[in-house]
Amino acid sequence: MTRQDRLAVLGRLEEARVFAVRRAAPVVAGDLRVSRSTVYGPLAELRSPNAKDRP
Repeated sequence: MTRQDRLAVLGRLEEARVFAVRRAAPVVAGDLRVSRSTVYGPLAELRSPNAKDRP
């Protein structure tokens, strides 16, 4: 899975408010077979105020 693929998946999950559930990020990381930091990093990037300006 490429970085762009992960950003797309995490973006959809964020829109669906999946990460509002406590401990959702480690579960998502396990399902995607990536580390928690691989989820938290792009998630913070998506949540940043200028994230809408990115392609």
